[in-house]
Amino acid sequence: MDVTSFFESISEIQVFRVFRALGYQPLVSFELARIVTIGPVDRSPRHSDPVWKVRRRNEKIPAYSTGVLGYLPQGAPTSPMLSNLIMTPIDTRISDAAREAGLTYTRYSDDLTFSTPEKNFGRSTASSFIHTIEEILSSAGFRTQHRKTKLIPPGSRKIVLGLNVGGPKPSLRREFKDNLRLHIHYLEKFGPTEHAKAREFDTIWGMKAHLRGLIDFAKMIEPDYATKLLQRFKNVNWPY
Repeated sequence: MDVTSFFESISEIQVFRVFRALGYQPLVSFELARIVTIGPVDRSPRHSDPVWKVRRRNEKIPAYSTGVLGYLPQGAPTSPMLSNLIMTPIDTRISDAAREAGLTYTRYSDDLTFSTPEKNFGRSTASSFIHTIEEILSSAGFRTQHRKTKLIPPGSRKIVLGLNVGGPKPSLRREFKDNLRLHIHYLEKFGPTEHAKAREFDTIWGMKAHLRGLIDFAKMIEPDYATKLLQRFKNVNWPY
C-alpha cells in the first residue's frame, strides 16, 4: 500500500506537537516547526481541510501571521525522522490490526507492506483488512493510492522497495543488475564522455555520482556482486 502525498499531508501543527512532546518550549517549537515546513499549502491534498486554516493571526509579530499552515517538504533531511515520530501512534494502531489478522507490518516512509506465511489468507480477507487500514490512515488525515495497492499471491515474485524479498534474504532485481552492468560495460567501451551524452546526463560528474550511489546501494544488499562492479567502476578512465 502507498500513502498519497505522504509528507505533504503532515501539517505544521503536527510538527509543532512533536517538538513540544520532546520538551521544547512553545515558542521554540513554533520556530522549529516553521523552519522544517514549507508552503504554499495548496500543494498539500489537505489544503481545503478546515483544520489547516489559521483561525487566529498573530498581531504582535506580523511575520508569524499566515492564513494557512505549512507542511513537511519531501527530500528535506529532517522530514523522514519527523514523519516517523508523527506516525508512531498510527503505526501502533496499524501494527495491532495486522497482528490480529496474523500479518507482519513493515513501513518505509509512505510504503506499507503486510506479509504472512499463511497460504490460506484469501483475497476477501485481504480486501477487508485493506479497508481497515485505509480507515486508520483516513482518521489521521492520510489517503492511499488505490492503484498502487497490490495483493501478491504465494509463488509470485515479491518486490518491496525495489528489492526481491521472496527468498531467504532480500536480493537485487535482475533489471537493476542488468542496468548497472550495462552502464559499466558502456563506460569501459566508449568512455565517460560519450556514455554521459548517450544517456543524457547533464554532467560526467553527475553520472559518476549517480552510478556510485547505485553501486553503494547494491553493496548493502549483495556485497560480493557490488565489490566486483566497484573495482571495474574505479578502473574507468574518468576525466576527473
